[in-house]
Amino acid sequence: MSDIDILSSYDSVSSTSSSNVTQQYSASSIENLLKQKDDFKQFIVIKNDQKNVSSLAWSTFGFPAKRAEDGSYQRIIGFASCCNCKDTYSFQSGGSGSTKHLLRHICSKKSLLSSENNQEGLIDKFIKSKKSTSLKLTAQDRTTIRDEFTKWICSSIRPFNIISDPELKTTLKTIIDICQKYHRLIDIEDILVAPTTISYNVNRLADHYRSLARPILIEPAEAGVLTICPDLWTDSLKKLII
Repeated sequence: MSDIDILSSYDSVSSTSSSNVTQQYSASSIENLLKQKDDFKQFIVIKNDQKNVSSLAWSTFGFPAKRAEDGSYQRIIGFASCCNCKDTYSFQSGGSGSTKHLLRHICSKKSLLSSENNQEGLIDKFIKSKKSTSLKLTAQDRTTIRDEFTKWICSSIRPFNIISDPELKTTLKTIIDICQKYHRLIDIEDILVAPTTISYNVNRLADHYRSLARPILIEPAEAGVLTICPDLWTDSLKKLII
């Protein structure tokens, strides 16, 4: 027999042997072997150590492997197993295999949900830390602002409780938030508006809010169940409802 015939015969036997090793396993048999509890750990799940792994399935899945005589583990080709529950699926690697069925596995879903919750938790912590690190005014600056409010109220003969008006607080907060975007001094004239501008803006805002209220009121009006209550307020001095 020539050397070529010997090599050809050897390759044929080697190929047949490798095929038999692969064929002797099935997804269910591998799953049972992985779930067996023994001190020798003949079968385990090894991580996918390939570079540039993009699928999130590999955070939960790996490859089943059998322990060799030298103590190392050899991967069982053609399968992927869950690292947690050992459920095993057929999987063809080398770029031809899809991980969609692995992502549908219950452990993968739990892992993805946990990852999303952790990310949300980090974002919440970041936002809270930003809020908690807001700057506090010094006592001197607070006194200066208080004096300016006092002079404004007294010189314009405004009621003292105007300072507790919630809309004043909202307006000041909006101004501060806008000014922070520019990271530089803002001309005060760009912030304040003229009385005539306010007068004209009343009509514009009224039209805007009417357009928002219209679709809300149409349905109950057509159904004949719309009730309109006039604005009521109380006079705390005269104890009357006006």
